[in-house]
Amino acid sequence: GSKSFLYKSKLFLKAGQRVKVPFGSREITGFILEKVENPSSFDIPLIKIKSILTADESQPPLSPEKLDWLQWLSEYYHYPLGSLLNLNFLSPSFKKPKQTKKKTKTGESNLINSKTTDPAEPTPANLNSIIKKRLSFSEEAFLKLTPEQEQCVKDIPIDNSFQVHLIHGITGSGKTEVYIRLIAQALKKGGQALVLLPEIFLTPQIVKRLSHVFPEQIALWHSQITKATKKKEAQALLEGSKNLLVGTRSALFCPLPKLALILVDEEHDSSFKQEDSLRYQARDSALVLAKKKKIPVILGSATPDFSSYQKTLNSSYKLHELKHRALRQKLPEVTVIDLKEERKKSPFFWLSDFLLERMEKTLKEGKQVALFLNRRGQAKTLSCASCGYVLKCSNCDISLTLHQNNYLICHYCSHLESKPHRCPECHSDHWLEKGLGTQKVEEEIKKLFPQYKTLRADRDSISSQQELLNFIEKVENQEIQILIGTQMLAKGLNFPSLRLVGLLLADMDFNFPDFRAEERGFQTLLQMAGRAGRAGLGEVILQSFYPEHPNFQFLKSHDYKSFFLKSIQSRETWAYPPFSKLCLLKIDSLKEKEGYAFAKELAKTTRALSKEIIERHSSPSCHSRENKKDGDGRKKIPLIQVLGPSAAPLMKIKNRYRFQILIKTKNHQLMSRLLEKTIKKTPKKSFIQLKIDRDPYSML
Repeated sequence: GSKSFLYKSKLFLKAGQRVKVPFGSREITGFILEKVENPSSFDIPLIKIKSILTADESQPPLSPEKLDWLQWLSEYYHYPLGSLLNLNFLSPSFKKPKQTKKKTKTGESNLINSKTTDPAEPTPANLNSIIKKRLSFSEEAFLKLTPEQEQCVKDIPIDNSFQVHLIHGITGSGKTEVYIRLIAQALKKGGQALVLLPEIFLTPQIVKRLSHVFPEQIALWHSQITKATKKKEAQALLEGSKNLLVGTRSALFCPLPKLALILVDEEHDSSFKQEDSLRYQARDSALVLAKKKKIPVILGSATPDFSSYQKTLNSSYKLHELKHRALRQKLPEVTVIDLKEERKKSPFFWLSDFLLERMEKTLKEGKQVALFLNRRGQAKTLSCASCGYVLKCSNCDISLTLHQNNYLICHYCSHLESKPHRCPECHSDHWLEKGLGTQKVEEEIKKLFPQYKTLRADRDSISSQQELLNFIEKVENQEIQILIGTQMLAKGLNFPSLRLVGLLLADMDFNFPDFRAEERGFQTLLQMAGRAGRAGLGEVILQSFYPEHPNFQFLKSHDYKSFFLKSIQSRETWAYPPFSKLCLLKIDSLKEKEGYAFAKELAKTTRALSKEIIERHSSPSCHSRENKKDGDGRKKIPLIQVLGPSAAPLMKIKNRYRFQILIKTKNHQLMSRLLEKTIKKTPKKSFIQLKIDRDPYSML
């Protein structure tokens, strides 16, 4: 946990400011959290309290709202506050600040502890004049809105009040144009806007469109931007020479002194959740920041997150619908193909005769084709045809994936090894490739269509910003006729000449051991289907060995709402979000037996503490009714459930053994109370790590 320390100073300092202080025999960087005017309230002689050495003047102090938000992040996600504060500052510049003659009521120097609110906004004095001077955007670049878009803009006020608006717009409905009008309103009023995108992959096209309307106003923020560039962008935002920040989840920590609007595009995307270190959900964290700053938040998606959509039904969020494509194009027609029947004549099990014919026709007409498969590599596994031996990663309990027919890679720890000539068990030289990946599809498609340019889009082929830009440019210029890719292709890209989309094995994402698997699988397929026919007729061919899957009927009619209403029922029955709050306690150990023993003891402690909390929270009569059934016969959900421990579905990763405990509660306050007590009672072990994943997205 975080710990605060008391210092004194005669310098003129504010809460949220970075300072240099003596700490033991070292000098370290710290942050002022609170100014304490009365030193007598602390049982420490004034002479023993050390003085602050100097302050960082390279950036203004954090605003009270931002400081309060960071403290919330620290407490909610159980992450050290000092590390969070560092995320908001770039490299320091320590100069001795001017001293103030101001005295406290007691006549003593100001004491700096760790917690405050200072009403001063950390804005340079000339910010307003800079904004007026640089607030130039091209209204000529606005596109004419449809009546639906106009109504959406009209119904979302950009004012000094907190409200969450969910724009549920079908693919191609022109959500970006609505965003542009709302951003323009925020900037006209002298404010700044933040646009959050789930991945770098989405930034080039949306930035290109925004740049036409807001030239010289856009600052970019994501992992592939250098520290030097980030420093320049942060300075421009502080000075007000730039007022629109576009970035991935870490952009939340960038300084925006006049923030007036937060916009989260593709809000359903799981990439908004960070899976290591600070395990925060950027969309949810943005909502808390907006509430503290009293500003509106816009969430946008064609396939909203179940939790977000549910909140529109109970009126927590305001729903705005765009039901038609912006250019009045029809949504693509979806044809479902039974691979058990249709693959008999085609050369590969994953390619039906019908899809092959439609590809040939589309390509001859000069249009583009995209084939979607949510798995990289050549084959999922390589096994011996004689004895059945499967090649697995030496660090993880996971089969290796074959790439380019000559090397094997683990997609969890990046272990790499050459494909062996013979089986290590029986020495046979006959290998079987099982499963299918994008690389294998690419190889075979090039044989079938050698006269057309083919390009693969996945994390193996596109790993840098420049490769991404090259890919988009080639597709937009129609230098590429056939695209093959993973869900990277489904993420909001707009390619006007793309007419045909083939979903090769459409049901493969529905069966993961995760309560969100069905939701994610449907979202990905619907998003991918929406890439077809953005500027004309479009067609989607969905292939499956289970064509009667009920979700495919909703996909054929592009009916997200009906899919949601059907699927949300099981969430409520089993008390999964949005009807509960979850936390995954992840135990990560070098030794398997000791790890499991630690997990068992931790689960026992957590259960005992949960009973104490339930007893305090509920009266005896309420508690006795917890496990009785509702009127409709369904079992009532306990206030707190502690499930496990169990081995993680992927038990061994990077030579460490993984176990987990799942906690379900009815509200986040109960969860916070339980976690705080559990952490205090958990012993520390040198070879065991306990990771707390609040609101987990990956159950693997």
